[in-house]
Amino acid sequence: IWATAPFLHNGSVPTLRALLDAPADRPKTFTLGGWEYDPVGVGFAPYSGPRPFTFDTTLKGNSNAGHEYGTDLSDADKDALVEYLKTL
Repeated sequence: IWATAPFLHNGSVPTLRALLDAPADRPKTFTLGGWEYDPVGVGFAPYSGPRPFTFDTTLKGNSNAGHEYGTDLSDADKDALVEYLKTL
């Protein structure tokens, strides 16, 4: 699971940790283009190298709304769930 970022069917959520946030709190934009891993959020780290691609979730077809799995968990429970998911 940890190696399949970005997440959701359209790749609109950069990390597993962000996926556990309410859709309104998820990143609206993020940059891709490298392979650096974010071990805390579990996904790709923001890319700042040459020719980054900015994923904009406000564009048609790029929405990261819905799929509200675990969004009402406490932050501690979300962190624990992410740690568990790292083992899969």
